[in-house]
Amino acid sequence: MRSAVVAVGSELLGTERLDTNSLVLTKLLEEYGLGLDRKSVVPDSRPAIVRELQYLLEDHDLILMTGGLGPTEDDLTKDALAEAVGVQMELDPGVLALIEHRFQKRGMRMPKTNERQAMIFPGHRTIPNDRGSAPGFHLTVKHNGKQRDIWIFPGVPYELEGMIQAELEPWLKEQKRQSRHRRVVKVTGMSESGVDERLKPFYDKYTGEPITILASRGEIQIHLIADGPIEVASEKLMRMEQELRAIFSEKIFGVDSDDMESVVGRLLSSRQETVATAESCTGGLLSSRITDVSGSSAYFLGGVVSYSRESKLYMLGVDPAIIDKHGEVSEQVAREMANGARRRFSTTYGIGITGIAGPTGGSEAKPVGTVHIAVASHRGIEHARHQLGGPREMIKFWSTQIALDMLRRQMTTAS
Repeated sequence: MRSAVVAVGSELLGTERLDTNSLVLTKLLEEYGLGLDRKSVVPDSRPAIVRELQYLLEDHDLILMTGGLGPTEDDLTKDALAEAVGVQMELDPGVLALIEHRFQKRGMRMPKTNERQAMIFPGHRTIPNDRGSAPGFHLTVKHNGKQRDIWIFPGVPYELEGMIQAELEPWLKEQKRQSRHRRVVKVTGMSESGVDERLKPFYDKYTGEPITILASRGEIQIHLIADGPIEVASEKLMRMEQELRAIFSEKIFGVDSDDMESVVGRLLSSRQETVATAESCTGGLLSSRITDVSGSSAYFLGGVVSYSRESKLYMLGVDPAIIDKHGEVSEQVAREMANGARRRFSTTYGIGITGIAGPTGGSEAKPVGTVHIAVASHRGIEHARHQLGGPREMIKFWSTQIALDMLRRQMTTAS
């Protein structure tokens, strides 16, 4: 069964609105073993919607559409579908009464334009909408002698999710397709091409398997997919994951929904250890990421944004002679900051970050992107210097990602 998702809405082609409905539908399709081979966004244009539907009807068994079911003149999904598949619409008094009742409950008169939402496809399933005024539809039509199932949902995510649970998911279960399972293995500290190069023997072993590499902010994701019963698929994915861990070792920091801050948080909690931060160029971003994790108060005791020379001296106890000799952006100052944070908050670990995030402030000796990071503990102080590229926001994020990873590695290698 080939499937496609179509999101209708001119606003989705701009910069202000993101199509999240297709992600929800894709996840559900994967759970029932239905791979998605086309995802499209079309404007509120009847010809554009008709063209997309005509293309999909040629070789797609299942088409899921969202949006364009509202009461206004630019809500054209039903009109376009009627044209594309050659069906008629008619006003349903029962649906109209339900819409009128929704307005009455709110003490409002239903505008005449809402009658558009009561137009249905006779002979096809009308899906009630308990969370809104626009019903959805499930049409089963023939195209060139082949059956096509077309589902139409409102674009409001809350309404869509209610219809999925009540109607689409039970229907997918009846199709009795094998389930599809995914494992995402996350690597940090490597480029996408570097990961791909190391994966060559893995690719050769699993030729034909749906293995995908995706570059994401601060990490490279390796997506593994296995079809079949959960027990069989899980065993296969576990075996593949272990092979990846043998290839990448400590470069793998997590799987699936893990992010660096949650992984570090779990390690600190399990070890009953604590951390404090001292940040200059990252301006509190490291503390913010650590505290994005619920329960972080158990291991994060505090942080200092020591942006000025004076704050480094008086809040962290950095020796002014060290700043005078080496400058605020230096290995020596990063070490002093990490140790100062650890002392001030009496924590197991202290992290210090100082650098030049740009786009101004760089020099020939210390260009923009120069970052010094240190992690202090009772075992000593580890330091790393990095020359990062990209805009200011990216340099700040990567600095915190590296700092968290340094802390993670210290904990995983400690006895």
